[in-house]
Amino acid sequence: MKVKVRLYSVLREAAGKGELELELGDGITVSGLLEKLSSMGLGKVLEELKGEVQVIVNGKSLAPSQLIPQDAKVIHVLPPSSGGSERVLVKVARDDEPVDLASLTSFLYGDNPRVGAVAFFIGIVRGINNGEQVKELDYEHSEELMEPKLRELASEAITKFSLAGACVIHFVGPRKPGQLTMVVGVSGESRKNVFPALEWLVDHVKHEAPVWKTEVRESGVYYMVGDREIKETELKRGS
Repeated sequence: MKVKVRLYSVLREAAGKGELELELGDGITVSGLLEKLSSMGLGKVLEELKGEVQVIVNGKSLAPSQLIPQDAKVIHVLPPSSGGSERVLVKVARDDEPVDLASLTSFLYGDNPRVGAVAFFIGIVRGINNGEQVKELDYEHSEELMEPKLRELASEAITKFSLAGACVIHFVGPRKPGQLTMVVGVSGESRKNVFPALEWLVDHVKHEAPVWKTEVRESGVYYMVGDREIKETELKRGS
């Protein structure tokens, strides 16, 4: 069977690309897949990770002895989440789940004596866009990929900006004006690394997370795709 293998973080860097196309034999296990990846130049990093790699297929995490399902189209191979002094928290939130900033601040501080700054970005649905009243936003997301991608970006920010911790909470589903859309937080030694890190992480979450926004305004429904917006009626006209 032919599958796409998607790699994240250090595995992506070791492979030099984020996606591989592989031909796998029937009856191959997760261990067999990892052995195949090792033979393709990932052996050193997989050995370094000491069996902590997570393999996800069809939204489920598979044990090393489990078979790769024959209907698999995409296999996600993830390194373990950050440990040691790094603190990462990611969450996909729904409805009116409360966000406790005091608890998040405590998590990001983590009793680390080197932490001298914690900063947050709080996204809110605005009530006016392009001069029109916004009635509602709807965030569609990939259940399978969302948290792994948020974790990857948070870990990358920690490495890139020498942070102590990072958190990303992203709301999905319908959201009304005034409701939260995301909360992103970072901690570090001072504002000199915390502020640029926060901006970087927010930007990358907005552009890389597998989430797609639909906006309902007075004049109709708009799909936000990249930096463009496409009106729903235009899609129907072209069909």
